[in-house]
Amino acid sequence: QKQDLTAIYNSGQHLLGLINDILDLSKIEAGKMELQFSDINISDIIVSALSTAVGLTKDKPVKLKQIIPPDLPTVRADATRVRQVLINFLSNAAKFTEEGDITVEASITTNPDTKGPEIMVTVTDSGPGIEEKDRHKLFQPFSQVDDSPTRKTGGSGLVLSICKSCIEMHKGRIGLLGSDVGRGSCFSFTLPLPMPEPETLPEQI
Repeated sequence: QKQDLTAIYNSGQHLLGLINDILDLSKIEAGKMELQFSDINISDIIVSALSTAVGLTKDKPVKLKQIIPPDLPTVRADATRVRQVLINFLSNAAKFTEEGDITVEASITTNPDTKGPEIMVTVTDSGPGIEEKDRHKLFQPFSQVDDSPTRKTGGSGLVLSICKSCIEMHKGRIGLLGSDVGRGSCFSFTLPLPMPEPETLPEQI
């Protein structure tokens, strides 16, 4: 009975996740996705997301790590959506990593286009990596890197597409930072920080 109930529960959670993904995608396409901006601490978001991810790796020899500077500034963002993006990154990493490490790192970088400061969050795994020919599929809706009938991992192919839309609504950047086949992948997203106020020189009398 326990085995049957577990199967029913897992199937229900899978369907719930699929429905929520489709609803989110529909909201985004209709322009109805609204963000609730507030000053958030990325360190707190990472700690919270990692506590959730513990359950994703409990049956595998996978170690979760974090590298967070102690003095990160707050950022203006929707805490729920940023946490959702990070958990989705961690969920994907856990799904494909059979052993090794999954590391979340935060740092301050500069946007190459606007030259403005931003916080970058990366999730690096020691999974199988992604071949060059498959990387264009990553952030497309309903697209799977492995779309063969015999693929080992399931999914709707919506998660990364929704993550992309959420981060772009924050005026941030998202993508695959790097991947080595057989060694792992690194996904990243950024959130812009306020531009520093220009210094004003005192008027000369």
